[in-house]
Amino acid sequence: MVTLGLAGIGPEDVLAAVGGGVVNGGRLLARENGRTVVSSGFRRLDALLPAGGVRRGSLIEWFAGDGPAGNGMAGGGAATLAFAIACRLAGASMQEGDAGPRTIVVVDRAGWFHPPAVLPWLTDRRRLVVARPSRDADEIWTIDQALRCPGVAAVLAWPRGTVAGRRGSGPRSSHGMQQWTTAMRRWQLAAASSGAVGLLVRPDAVRCEPSWAEARLAISPQASGRSGNRLLERCLRVAVARGVWSAADPELERSAEIVIDLARGVEGMARSAEVPEQAPIRRNDARRPGPPHGQDAEPRSGTGSGTGSFTRSCIRAGVACRAS
Repeated sequence: MVTLGLAGIGPEDVLAAVGGGVVNGGRLLARENGRTVVSSGFRRLDALLPAGGVRRGSLIEWFAGDGPAGNGMAGGGAATLAFAIACRLAGASMQEGDAGPRTIVVVDRAGWFHPPAVLPWLTDRRRLVVARPSRDADEIWTIDQALRCPGVAAVLAWPRGTVAGRRGSGPRSSHGMQQWTTAMRRWQLAAASSGAVGLLVRPDAVRCEPSWAEARLAISPQASGRSGNRLLERCLRVAVARGVWSAADPELERSAEIVIDLARGVEGMARSAEVPEQAPIRRNDARRPGPPHGQDAEPRSGTGSGTGSFTRSCIRAGVACRAS
């Protein structure tokens, strides 16, 4: 213990007295800012992130609505968006060089992840690893070890996903909160040491708990504005999640609407960029206007060759979770 009784002592004197094991805040900030920032692949989402993209060696929390047995965490679209970003991180590593991390680890304790739906998104399917631990301790250890591995680009997990659906094991229990808060700190240190990114889908009820994540985002599904592409697109509302101690203006909500192309796992066309629809037909015009003279009418959907196209669309319209 070092006791300083002089009033004119500066930060440099304190560091010299304590020893070389202390790093000042300026160096820590420079170290964090020096980490590589990769675009998430979604421009509106990048605008919400503190670094303007996904910073390697960080954690991002995705809050999904609570439902029976945690179905809100599985089918709310948060995991679909998180896995699309994981593919983006792995692809960016391949462009940086062969030595970059390219493996995606999914820690799926509850069995919500559905690999066949997202395999077309992967450049190399051998780089996907799925782990299914059976206990809290195993889940915490698996996430920690995956984040410490320098060959891992991203880790997708649902910590406390099974707890959210149990009775008597609510997210606000003191023992559970302490256990998972400590685990979050371990994961943050593990990610910082290797450069991996932790994408953690969590129940909305734990938003008030302490967090070591760089960004906390709330995800809610939205209705698609284009009827023709509902099967191949997923529309989500992404909002910056504020905790109980947030200093942000409560009247100012930062949010964005993004669209996921489910066939490729990339950004789809937003509503603002869509072609405006035709004006509705007036009530006094009972008949739909026909095609111009000399042109055939468009074939109805579901007949002829359209049936096969519709079936293929249904097969390709997979999502990251079974409950979606």
